[in-house]
Amino acid sequence: MNLLYLVYFGKSNMKVLLTGGLGYIGSHISYLLGNRAVIIDNLSNSNLNYKKLLPFCKVYKKDANFKNLNDLFSKENISHVIHLAAFKSVSESLINPTKYYKNNVSSTIELLESMKENKIYNLIYSSSATVYGNSHTSPLDENLSLNAINPYGSTKIICENLIKEFIQSNINFKSIALRYFNPIGSHPEIKLPDKPRGEAENLMPKIIKCILEKKILKIYGNDYPTKDGTCIRDYMHVLDLANAHIKSLKIIKKIKGFKAINIGSGTGFTVLEIIRQFQRSNNVKLNYKYVKRRKGDPAICFSKVDQAKKFLGWRPKYNLDQMCKDAWKSYNF
Repeated sequence: MNLLYLVYFGKSNMKVLLTGGLGYIGSHISYLLGNRAVIIDNLSNSNLNYKKLLPFCKVYKKDANFKNLNDLFSKENISHVIHLAAFKSVSESLINPTKYYKNNVSSTIELLESMKENKIYNLIYSSSATVYGNSHTSPLDENLSLNAINPYGSTKIICENLIKEFIQSNINFKSIALRYFNPIGSHPEIKLPDKPRGEAENLMPKIIKCILEKKILKIYGNDYPTKDGTCIRDYMHVLDLANAHIKSLKIIKKIKGFKAINIGSGTGFTVLEIIRQFQRSNNVKLNYKYVKRRKGDPAICFSKVDQAKKFLGWRPKYNLDQMCKDAWKSYNF
């Protein structure tokens, strides 16, 4: 079990529910929580061998709906919820927006209603940097207006607003929305890779897949106003992100109402910088080619993380070299 949890919560028998806890991010948080973690996940985006990798976690293989949540809450001594369960493909959300609104928003409504009925008042919500859209200049801070440019991002804004409005009528309820930038890497001692079902959309699993399958990686655009013409994004180690959740479990008792906090490295890396670092770190070769830009991709997007440092006492620990090594190790069986 993570020593951070013991320091914050001692030997309490209270547990944490993670919706979607068998996904890439959720599995890392669950591993750190150990036997404090209770997971509900329908495995729609995960094929994780959780019995082997997360042996101390209690797992319910079910949809996170009102009925199933009520049943779970009646059996488990839950004090906090980390809500990660959601569809997350930007491209799919553009093709099938109703699927995203129905799943992501409805599941949050049912969770809130079940938490209210069972008198559970602490929620860590998994939000996203997509809520900022592409009209702001980086670094992005939490006070900026929210203006998503795809249905996936819109569902995150709706759910944040829903939670804030729910809190206004439920004064005991508290919530922290962690707005993730781009987690990469894996736990260095166990294999919890970013390996979604279906086609990968994120850069790191695409890089690894192209190397393993000897395919050519497509880089979308090389004419952006950046040092090498490729987009700049904010990457952090997934363990840094997982630890932000552990720290949020402690700090939530000190907040009033709702607070949004960016979680990122606070540094921007170009796509080419990531590719070159990955090759150096792992002594591998990747073939790539440039193709035309994707519609809606901002040139530069990275975080301002002052709030995470101030309120959570959190800062990223891992450098890009370690992120790349751990990502490759998690796939390289």
